[in-house]
Amino acid sequence: MFAGDTSGDNQIIGLFPILRLTPPLLAVGLAIAWREVNFALILAVMTGALLVSDGVPGTAIDVFSETLVSQIADNDHASVILFTVMLGAMISVMNRSGGTTAAVQQITRFADTREKTMGMTWLSGLVVFFDDYANTMLIGGAMRPLYERMKLSRAKLAFIIDSTAAPVAGLAISTWTAFEIDQVQAGLNAIGSTGNAGSVFFATIPFRFYPLAMIAMVGLLSFSGRDFGPMRRREQQQLEHTAHEENVLPDAQQRSVWLAGLPVMVLVGIVVVFWRRIDAYQLLLTASLSAAFTAVTIATLSRALTLHEASKAFVSGIESMIPAIVVLVLAWSISGVCDAEHLDTAGYIISLVKESLRAEFLPAIAFLVSGAVAFSIGSSFTTMALLLPTFIPLAFSLFGHGAESADLLDQPAFLGTIGAVLSGAIFGDHCSPISDTTVLSSAAAGCDHLEHVVTQMPYAVVVAAVSLCCGYLPVGFGYSCWVALPLTVAATVVVLVLLGKKPAVHSST
Repeated sequence: MFAGDTSGDNQIIGLFPILRLTPPLLAVGLAIAWREVNFALILAVMTGALLVSDGVPGTAIDVFSETLVSQIADNDHASVILFTVMLGAMISVMNRSGGTTAAVQQITRFADTREKTMGMTWLSGLVVFFDDYANTMLIGGAMRPLYERMKLSRAKLAFIIDSTAAPVAGLAISTWTAFEIDQVQAGLNAIGSTGNAGSVFFATIPFRFYPLAMIAMVGLLSFSGRDFGPMRRREQQQLEHTAHEENVLPDAQQRSVWLAGLPVMVLVGIVVVFWRRIDAYQLLLTASLSAAFTAVTIATLSRALTLHEASKAFVSGIESMIPAIVVLVLAWSISGVCDAEHLDTAGYIISLVKESLRAEFLPAIAFLVSGAVAFSIGSSFTTMALLLPTFIPLAFSLFGHGAESADLLDQPAFLGTIGAVLSGAIFGDHCSPISDTTVLSSAAAGCDHLEHVVTQMPYAVVVAAVSLCCGYLPVGFGYSCWVALPLTVAATVVVLVLLGKKPAVHSST
């Protein structure tokens, strides 16, 4: 509990409740205006602390410091931080030993064009389905050298890994699954349902229009080479900048691919074997620690590196993750001051739309509200936890008509509302510059964070608009998901074909 909890009488918030939106909006606005994320986030957290403390500067300083410390001390957050730095260390040792280069040279036999390289990245994202963090860090670090060789921008790599991280993990059996089912169960408990939350959860998968359409779009643009908006301009610049440069992979000195392959196998193997047995965050930490030390062990035993060289690479990898850790902690801190016990940003957004709801528009509104909340607080998990216990009873009251709660499993609008909350959380998280997965994607790809946000957002917004118009609106009016889903995917393809073009290098004389 912070020193200035707004759950009591907060005069500033009481007079101007719209100020609850200030921290996330300030963070986004200043980050874009200044093109500098860290100071924007710090100022946003300080502003939130000032609001929480009812404008008392001394209390605000206490709230600010307590917020930062509490976010770092949180067990799950600490696990994410350690997981991130251990994966950074693993990747650094793999790179220094020549293992990554050897692995990429093997991949190059199949990914010998820009399109095939992007396609391989997309397929890898589908394969590493078990966790969004592992997906982002592992694939980003492994594919970065190949993108440089193929004259592809790091912004494109960040976009592809970000778009196959949360969207895939949210749909597959992953470290997300137990949490998502638990939040669905909370909503079912609120309506007195004895139904199986797992059955409801899996029944909503065809209603997850945004992640399904996004995965389809990324696959299509990867294999077609088409882009639009800021990403196309960035790819054009990358091609022109490197058009007359020789881009080859450094000599791997006949290093073994196992220098990279074995640590990755340890990481993936531990997660796959134990993911249902221990806490997800503890599992990721254990897997990343094991993989990092495997990378050091195999590099030294094979004499690819001396112990001193491996140690330096290990520390260098940790240091490379520090900027991402700073952004993560600040982003978590914004979520902390905006949570239900303090500014209650999510509750305020819900209150703005709840009174004017029409049943037919509930799935669409659920998607928009979920996206807005996730964008504002930078956390899809928090968004799901806040909104599912609210929207499931609301959907039941609008679509139930006195029926048993189990009968609602045959109601497209009911399942569509749940799917909309789950999808909207991923959409908002996907766009948000303060989202941990967005931060990690830019860090893993070695891309400027703001550049990643700016180049990715048009794709996310377009897919969200298509999902809203072709998915959640029809479902709200009673259409089956098997009508809405093909329509959504087809419309996404049409939009990419109409807007997308291949970047081309202008010949110079």
